[in-house]
Order: sequence, then structure tokens, then C-alpha cells
Amino acid sequence: MASEAYLAANRQAQRAYRAAINKGEYPYLSALDDFLLYEQTAGEKYIGLIEIPLDLVVGTKTAGRQNSFANNFMPLLDEETEFSHKWASLYNAQVEEGIRDPIVVYEYMRRFYVMEGNKRVSVLKSLNAVKISAKVTRIVPKKTEDAENKIYYEFMDFYEDSQIYDIWFSREGSFKKLKRYYGYKPGDRWTEESRTALRSEYSIFRKEYKSKGGDKLHMTTGDAFLAYISIFPAWQLQSFHRDQVRENLTKMWDEFVTLAQSQSVKILLEPQQKEKPASGLSILNKIIGTEILKQLKIAFIYEKAVGDSAWNYAHEMGRLYLEQIFGDKVKTTVYEHAEYTDNSEDILEAAIRDGNKIIFTIAAQLANASVKTALQHTEVKILNCSTNSVHRAIRAYYCRMYENKFLLGVIAGALSETNRLGYIADYPIYSTIANINAFALGAQMVNPRVRVQLRWRSLTDGAGLEEWPQDVRIISDMDWIRPGNPTRKYGLYQIRGGEIENIAASICHWGKFYEQIVRSIMEKTWKAADEKNKNRAINYWWGISAGVLEIVCSQKLPEGTRLLIEMLTKNIRRGEFSPFDGTWTAQDGKVVNEANHRFDLEKIFQMDYLAENIDGLIPGLDELKDEAKEFVQLQGAF
Repeated sequence: MASEAYLAANRQAQRAYRAAINKGEYPYLSALDDFLLYEQTAGEKYIGLIEIPLDLVVGTKTAGRQNSFANNFMPLLDEETEFSHKWASLYNAQVEEGIRDPIVVYEYMRRFYVMEGNKRVSVLKSLNAVKISAKVTRIVPKKTEDAENKIYYEFMDFYEDSQIYDIWFSREGSFKKLKRYYGYKPGDRWTEESRTALRSEYSIFRKEYKSKGGDKLHMTTGDAFLAYISIFPAWQLQSFHRDQVRENLTKMWDEFVTLAQSQSVKILLEPQQKEKPASGLSILNKIIGTEILKQLKIAFIYEKAVGDSAWNYAHEMGRLYLEQIFGDKVKTTVYEHAEYTDNSEDILEAAIRDGNKIIFTIAAQLANASVKTALQHTEVKILNCSTNSVHRAIRAYYCRMYENKFLLGVIAGALSETNRLGYIADYPIYSTIANINAFALGAQMVNPRVRVQLRWRSLTDGAGLEEWPQDVRIISDMDWIRPGNPTRKYGLYQIRGGEIENIAASICHWGKFYEQIVRSIMEKTWKAADEKNKNRAINYWWGISAGVLEIVCSQKLPEGTRLLIEMLTKNIRRGEFSPFDGTWTAQDGKVVNEANHRFDLEKIFQMDYLAENIDGLIPGLDELKDEAKEFVQLQGAF
């Protein structure tokens, strides 16, 4: 039996050897000492005696017997050798009572290299074993800016808390998200119950995911697992029948395919234009008599009551504008209080039962519920008001508010007599950070000496929102006024003798945004966007050029400043200028952009640093109010 097993393993070795030679690859086991230089390391740490995944054992620590094995750890030497007899003896020991002696390995970048026990690894791999007992010493790599290196450092922190090697991600921040999902903060030690739950849930998911061909997608199983449990709770993997898990995977498959793309998101900066009809007929005549002229039902789902926030109220004005524009061709319905996950899914289902074919969910917190519902109801179009969505099942939409913030910064810098400005921000999320930087750069463009003092409304202490130094007289505050709470502290204002004087305000015409989305559905350009961007998530990120952003200025604004704002607005609208063009630096002194270079859109989308003329920091998660933490975790730079 053992000799037959050796021959079978030897045949596997020969096939792997020939395949490697044909591809021009090294056919034997790699040796860690052959490619890892001392200068690349930052020390060693003994991890202890643990169970390690066999598929992560990939080579030997030193050169020597590595040529006895093909690169798949199967034995290459002939059957009539001392080596083969020892291998067969180990095979018998494993079959009869199990190999008990641990191997000795070095781990580098989450791969294991054997110092002692190559044949034990070979035998267990030939038997398709999953894990092996090992004494592990970690070789710590030096920190670099390489993405894999950063992910590995996140993994080391994760392992320190959880003692789990099984899962790996290809995207920064994923280990932090996984810890939060299971209810742990950085530094919290996982309980044995939590470790067992994750291992079990991940194992079940991995088996079903791989059986559907997940290995063919260009992402790790961990990436897919994290995406899955953001939509379907992880505990269901253990309680659901496997058929239900497979059904969920089938529904989510397009999401996985999208996530696996190197460019998984398509950002549409302008509304798509419908081709002109050859007959010259109007839009109305073009669609008369078609199914689309039946009254189109549209749902607006708010996380809280409409009157609870300026944000909701601004979108409610957009909904009313939509009704005004389309008249009896559309019927809109408001659904409120979708605060909680279960409740939000119930409300989305209720909106669909009510016959709504388009659903706008007006909070990033509703994104996951929107995706889950969209996967169940592909006939309904669901859009979520958020940024940086990677979901294929829904579309995200948001205004390029940084364009307006830049213009407000220009006004503030031009009017400042003290070279000191104030800025009050809400949540430390990507879009907000871009807004802050745009304001600071706009002010700096007209006043190189100006500095911006940054404060956050979402901090637990809420300090500094009312009291400012005497030299901070011009302040950028919230964009929308909360209904029932009249105040002049919005937009850009100036404090003179204790009185508030409004200077300018940033306007986002959500109604025009919604109008153009609805028209795209009526005119069939919605479907065309899908066809042009197969397997990619679609995000609408519209700005001044789309007619959804505007600056309203006080009549007291100096004529020269008004003319400058009009000129810059026209240049932004024509695409001839962007607020982040030109040379500028971050707080750490690093040059962010060079002169005469158009700043990459993705970099604007995911800014997590501040410009050098800003006094203040991006707060940590623990500094935020409880109600702000969930939102920031969904959309933030943490």
C-alpha cells in the first residue's frame, strides 16, 4: 500500500516537474535562503507550536534536499532508494496512527518554509491533508510602501489578536473590517468561541465557493468571504442548508466577478446622453404608447425621518422637484425610519410590493440592505446615495462637492484679512476629506499665506464648534439647513462683532440629479451603461458640468471675486480645470501632485490625508460619537 502511494506521488511529481520546465519555471522546491536577503528583514519572532495550513507550506528553509521534491512537494527520487523507503514508512505511520511529531518551519510573508520535516509534509500533501502541526518562527519583513507588505502588517496585527492563519485578503483594510464584523477592536483578544466560529464559517464558504469555480477569479477566497458576509450574515453559513448557501452564492456571483476586476468601478462623471432620434421626434413622442409611459413608481427610503436632518430634507426637496418635472408620469413614495438592518430590508421589500420600480436609498448605511434586496429582485433598479461602491447589483450616486468647496475656498481666501480660516466638517470619510482639501487649496490659490483651522462635528467632545480664535472670522460650515432649526451658520459665513454675515453657499440640486437618472431609465441609456461597463460597478459622481452643483453668492461679494468665481466655474464646467491640478503637498511634506498634471480621479475618490496648509487632523474611530462610527466604517478612510 505504501509503495503504491509512493509511486502515485512520484507520478504527480514528474507531471509537476515537466509542467514547470515547459513554462520556464523552477521545477524544485524553492529555498527561502536563496531569495531572502538579510537587509530585507526586520527580525525574527518565535510564534510557537500551532496547526498551519498545508497549502501555505511552499518550500524549504535552506538549500539541500529540495531537489528531492518537485515544486508541489511530491517526491522525485526513484522507488528503490533509501529516501523512498523512509517516505513509505512515514506514510504507513500516518495511515495507522497519524504523524505526531511537529515539523519545524520559518514563516515569511504568510508562506512556510520547512527546516525539518520535508517528507512529513510530502506525505500529508499526498493524502490531501489540510493542516499540519508545526513549530513556527516568523521572519518579519521590513516595512515598505508595497501593498502586499502593508496587508501583511495588518495580518500580523490580526494574528496577534486571533491566532488565525487561514484567511488572507488582497485589499488593505480588510483584516480591520473582519475584526469589526466579529465585534473586536484592534488589540482585543479573540475568544476560542469566536475563533471556532470564523474558522467554521470560512471553511464552509470556501468549500462552496471553490466548487462554483471561485479559484478562477482574480481575488482571494478571503476577499469573496468578506463580500459575502457583508450581505448574508456569517452565522447563516452554519445554520443554513448547503443548497441555500449555494443559492446565495449564485445570486452574488456577479458581485464576485466585479470585485475581481483590476478596475472594478466605473465612475461616470456626466449623465449619459441619448442618441438623437432619426425622425427628429421629441422624447415624449418617442416613448408614447410604450410601456414606460405607464405611471412610474419611485420610492425614496430614508434612514430616519425626513425632518430629522438637513441631509434628508435636501433630498426630499429633490423628490418634490421630480414630481413637479414629470407630473402624473411618476408617483413617488416616502419610506422613513430604515435605521436597522432587518428593518431596512423589510422596508425595501415593502416598497417593491407597493409596485415601485426605482428605489433611491438616501444613506450609505442602507447600502448593504440595498444590495441584498437588489440580488433578490433584479427587475427593480436600486440606487444608493454614497461614494466608492463596488457593488454591481446597485448603483451609487453622489455630487462632486469638492468642486463647490474649492470655489468657496477661493472666496474665503480672497476675503480673509487675517490669513486664518475655519472649516467645520461632519464625518471623516473619503468624500469629506477631498472637500476639505479642495477648500484649502482654493484659499491658497488666491492667498498663499492662508491657513485653515479644521474642526469636526462628529467628535465625542464636540469641542471648538462655537468658540474660535479672534483671527478666525470666515468659516465654512454645513451645506444644508436642518428643517425646524433655523440658523445662519451654513455655507460660508463671516463673524463680525458677534453677528453672522452669510457670504456664499454650496447648492447641490438633488432634484436635477434624480431627474437625469429617471430620464436615463426612460430613454434606455441606463441599459447602455451596463453594456458598456460589463462586470463593473457603476458610480455616478456628477458635478458642475452636469448642472447639479452651484454656488450662490451674497450681493455684497466684491465684483472682482465674483468674476473670478464665474471664470473658474466655467473652466470646471468645460473640463479645462480641476481643483486638484497643479503642485501641492500634504501635511507630511510629501508632494501629492506635480505641475501641469491632471490629478487621478481614483486618488480624489480615496483621499485619506490633508493638505499642508490645514491645521488639524483626521480623527480616529475611537474619537467619534457612537452614531458616527458605523457611517465612517462604511464610507471612511479607516
